[in-house]
Formats: sequence, structure tokens, C-alpha cells
Amino acid sequence: MSLYRVCSPPLNEIEVYRQESDSISIPSSPTYGLDAPLGLLASNIFAPLYLYGTLRGKFQVWQRILNDISKQIDLCEPCLDCGCGRGMVLIQIAHLKKEFTHNCSYRSVLPVYGVDIFNSFDQTSNSPLSTYRNVASANLLDYIVVHTANFVNLPFKDNSFSLVTSSLAIHNVNNRQDKQRAIQQCARVTKPNGWLISVDLKGNVAFYQQILRELHWQTIERYWAGIQMMFGLWPCEILKAQKPQQLSDSFHSNQTN
Repeated sequence: MSLYRVCSPPLNEIEVYRQESDSISIPSSPTYGLDAPLGLLASNIFAPLYLYGTLRGKFQVWQRILNDISKQIDLCEPCLDCGCGRGMVLIQIAHLKKEFTHNCSYRSVLPVYGVDIFNSFDQTSNSPLSTYRNVASANLLDYIVVHTANFVNLPFKDNSFSLVTSSLAIHNVNNRQDKQRAIQQCARVTKPNGWLISVDLKGNVAFYQQILRELHWQTIERYWAGIQMMFGLWPCEILKAQKPQQLSDSFHSNQTN
């Protein structure tokens, strides 16, 4: 069954580049660049904190989050990473799926999907090709689908994903109304009993929490990401929320479409 609510789904960038693989150089290991280089410059004397957060800290935080949530979701079901960039969270989820495949060979494991507009201002060398190279380097081509798409208007059907993630992405949306729309879209495509997890700069996450409460989500946690994700003096927070089983689909769709 198709996950898409549009007649013509966007291209799967992974398959596009896979067909051209003979002419594409693949690194020995994934590389992810820097988040928002201008933010690094603005950090001044606190630049070491920023560098640690973007080069190491965010990986540690997400590894902890995903190892925990993997015990609460069905890894056979599709997952989605919104604002996937060069694939840091995307690849971590795919690794979990690949490991699950080896331990549970009698069930098919559906991929993790990533969407991004691939703006290099938000992440250095951010492009579908960079993401493909990282996915190929990690030997995860069979577990990942990537689309160039805007998470303010996701091309997927309601209740499609057991896990929806976003890392340092939604705050880049231009205005408060579109940030609201982005969270609503992420909520819309999350399955009942599925999880929505966003890690973002403090000052944004409380707003995301408010939107989910307005959508009648009840199981919501918001907490500090820790010293590992300090972008200069700007801390990050984690939003972890579970979609209610009994939430009215008609109510949810009316709020988000």
C-alpha cells in the first residue's frame, strides 16, 4: 500500500543516484559537515561548545534517544525524518532497522524516509547527493528513501509512520505560522501510538509542545538535551510525544490539512 497522498510522489533521490553509482565517489565513512556556519561565527568565544555540539554532541544525544525509543516502536513499520539533511538521524534509524532485520528475518522491514529542501545555508554541503554518498558509505541503500520535499506540506498520508523525527530543522522555517504547520504535519503522519521526537533550539520546543496539546496529544515530554548539544550559549531541548490511540482522525485532518 502506498504511503503517499499525492498522485505523483516526489523522486526517490537514493534510487536516482543509485542508477548513476558508477560515476559517484563514495567516502569511506559518512561525513555531515557543520550546522549553520554563521551560527558558529556568532558564537564568538563559545565556538568550542558549538563545534562540539555539531560535530559530536548531537550524534551522542540522538543515539541515546533512538536506542531508547527503538524498544517502544515496531521497527518493521516505516519511519520518517523531517529535515534529514545529510542523513545523521536517518542513518541511525536505518542501522536499527538493519540490525532488526538480522534478528527477525521472518518479517519484512519497511524503510526510513527522509525529506528536506536541502538548503546549504542550514548545513554545509547539504544536498541529495551528499545524503546519497553517506547512505551508500554506511551500506544502507536498501533501508532509506529520500525526497526533496517541504515538511510544511508532507506528501504522505495520515497515520503512516511509527516514528517521526526532526533534528535542528523546524526552527529554520521562516515564520511562526509555518512552524505550527510543520508540527501539525509531523503529527498528522504519525500513527496512533506512534512517536514524534524533535530536538531543537530552546525557545522553539515549548511552542511545538503547545501545538501538540492543541491537537489533544497527552503523552508529551520536554527536557534539556544536555551539555552535549550547546550551540554556543544556546541550549537544545528534546520533545518526545506519543500520538493517542483514540485521537479522532477527522479532527486531526481538519486541523492539519
